[in-house]
Amino acid sequence: MERYTAEPALETRAEHAEGPAWDARRDELLWVDQFAGLVHRGRWHDGLEVVRTYELGMPVGAVVPTGDPDGGWLCAAGRGFARLDLDGTVTVLAEREHDGNRMNDGKCDPHGRFWAGSMAWSKEDGAGSLYRMDGDGSVTTVLRDVTISNGMAWTRDRMYYIDTPTQRVDVFDFAPDGGISDRRAAFAVGGGAPDGMCVDDEGCLWVALWGGSGVRRYSPAGETLAFVDVAAPQVSSCAFAGDRLFVTTSREGYDEEDSARYPHAGKVFTVRLPVGGPPARPAA
Repeated sequence: MERYTAEPALETRAEHAEGPAWDARRDELLWVDQFAGLVHRGRWHDGLEVVRTYELGMPVGAVVPTGDPDGGWLCAAGRGFARLDLDGTVTVLAEREHDGNRMNDGKCDPHGRFWAGSMAWSKEDGAGSLYRMDGDGSVTTVLRDVTISNGMAWTRDRMYYIDTPTQRVDVFDFAPDGGISDRRAAFAVGGGAPDGMCVDDEGCLWVALWGGSGVRRYSPAGETLAFVDVAAPQVSSCAFAGDRLFVTTSREGYDEEDSARYPHAGKVFTVRLPVGGPPARPAA
C-alpha cells in the first residue's frame, strides 16, 4: 500500500470544513464551513490564498460551479438548494426538508445534474433523503430512509454512494437520464467512518475517513491501494485539482481541550499524488 502525508494548505481553522470542489472556470478551490454558513474561494500559489468568503445565512453542505463561465454557484444549503451569485446574492431555489433536517454533501453527475443529500440535526436513523436537481430546476427525491447522506462519485455507468453509518460504499447502475438501480454494497470501509469521496482518473475512489485521520484509496472492488495521512482525526471530504488532492477536516463537537490537542483540526490540507482526478463537474 502506498502512503502519503498531507500538509496544511492554510492556517485558518474552520469549525467544520466540508465539500471541497475545484472550480476549473477560475482555477479556484471551493469549500464550506458548514455550520457557520460560509462558502470560501481560494487560489493555490505555494499555499492556499482565500479570494473571497460568502455568508449564506444558513448552514451549507456543498457548493458546485455552474456551467456559465461568468456565473456563480449552486449550493446544498439550509433545507434545500440555493444559488450563490458572484456579488454574494443568495437565492433559494427549492426547499424539500423540514426544520429538523439539513442538507449535507452534494456533487454534480457527468451530465450536470446536482445531487445532494440530507440528514437530521439529531442524526436520527433514516430521517434523511437523497435529491437530484435537474437542469430545468426540478427536484426529484431519489432515495429515502438515509441517515447521513455523504460522498458520491460517478464512472461511466456506475454511481457510488455513502450513507455513513452503513460503514460501506454502495454502488448503483447509472443511466444517462439520471436513473439509478440495483443498489448493492461495493465494499466495506474500515479505519474510520466513510464521509466525503471523489474519483481519480483511473476510476479508483478516495474516501475521507471521519475519525480515521486520513483518506484511503480503494479500487472499485474494494482493494486498499493507498492512504493519505492527515494530522486531524475528523476528515470530512476530498477533491482533486489535477494531481493535487485537497482534504477538509473538522472540529465538530470539540471543546477547547480537544481543539488544543488537535491544532490542525478544521484546516484544509493538500498533497501531490502520482495520479490526478477531474475537477468539479459544473451544474447544467
